Amino acid sequence: MKNRRTNAKTTFALALLALSGAASAQTSVTLFGVVDAGVRYAKTDGVGHVTSLMSGSYSSARYGFRGQEDLGGGLSASFWLESFLSADTGTTSPPGFQRRSTVSLSHTGVGELRLGRDYTPTHSNWARFDPFGYVGIGANQLLILSAAGNTPVTAAFGTSPNTIQRASNTVQFLLPRNAWGVEGGLTYGFHESGTAAADQHKVAGGRLGITAGKFFVSAAALNTSNNLTTLGKFKDRAIGASYDAPMVKVSAAVRRLEYATAQQTNTLLAASVPLGVHQIKASWNRSDMDGRVGTTSIDGNRTDQYALGYVYHLSKRSRIYGTYARMSNKGNARFVIPGAPAGTAGVSSSGFEAGINHDF
Repeated sequence: MKNRRTNAKTTFALALLALSGAASAQTSVTLFGVVDAGVRYAKTDGVGHVTSLMSGSYSSARYGFRGQEDLGGGLSASFWLESFLSADTGTTSPPGFQRRSTVSLSHTGVGELRLGRDYTPTHSNWARFDPFGYVGIGANQLLILSAAGNTPVTAAFGTSPNTIQRASNTVQFLLPRNAWGVEGGLTYGFHESGTAAADQHKVAGGRLGITAGKFFVSAAALNTSNNLTTLGKFKDRAIGASYDAPMVKVSAAVRRLEYATAQQTNTLLAASVPLGVHQIKASWNRSDMDGRVGTTSIDGNRTDQYALGYVYHLSKRSRIYGTYARMSNKGNARFVIPGAPAGTAGVSSSGFEAGINHDF
């Protein structure tokens, strides 16, 4: 009888240990996201104006799932699935997890091997210096992403999805965080015999950044090939630096895009001033065009973008914000503030937006 009780206790203890081990091996999964919506007024000089309810102007509205499993010895496995969200309509466009869809194997001392769809190294570099978080009417991305007019981007991608922000089918190696302040990594993306229209591009590039006290400097490069780039690779280069002083953070960056003889150089100067629960942001972004797109000269096409923003932090997760921005075009440039009516060459546009942002 005593042996039976002892065996039962032993079996029960082993079962608890087994359950404990199984529980510790389970992946921890987190639901996260951002809900952001507001009102925007945008006008194009001589054309008209549009008032709209917009989404994602302080930070991109989104939702996702991420998880990580500790494998021991500094090794871990993880995943990240992130989808777009339009808070003004309740839709997800584009569908699926096209913001990010990755699986990783990481080691604290070696780095991370990441597979799937993710940000490109040049976008990660360029966006880091934008106080407006590369979204909203003050974003520095606006002078690159637009498919209006003739630019190196439209020459290499037409109206197809491009690699300015993200790339699919990629393999990345990312350096681990370390005490020397060095960060970065390498990226390679497979074409898979696809087309630009299907968002399938061959990409290769990398990024390297260094933090030294309150100074940060980084550079990145990316080359893209697809079925449309018959005149050579589309080249994307970005370099920037910032200084985080006690009362203000200032930054400067340059991004250059090239395809065949077409060239676009974007220059950014920006500042962010934290004042307790208040924050003031300002930026100037210039886009200069050179060369030709096909038989069309883009020499002298230039756009200046000015933005001023204010944020009131209600808590760590909630805030209200407002932004004013203006774009002034020269030559045949035709960039416009998001939401404003399309304009003709050389026409300027401006806008104001105010919204509520909450992350979870």
